[in-house]
Amino acid sequence: MISARFTLPVRLTVGDHTTEVGELELEPGQRITPALAALFREAADALDRAEEASTDGTS
Repeated sequence: MISARFTLPVRLTVGDHTTEVGELELEPGQRITPALAALFREAADALDRAEEASTDGTS
């Protein structure tokens, strides 16, 4: 079993476009599924905030 925290890059691919969306830092024994879910919830919240802040509606 891994005894130290480790970091994984997270990339999202849609069609022919790939972008790095962040990194997951996992503690020993931490499951990856809930960590990924939290990462994407945070990304969705950030997108919502960016759309709300857009003044010309083109986000």
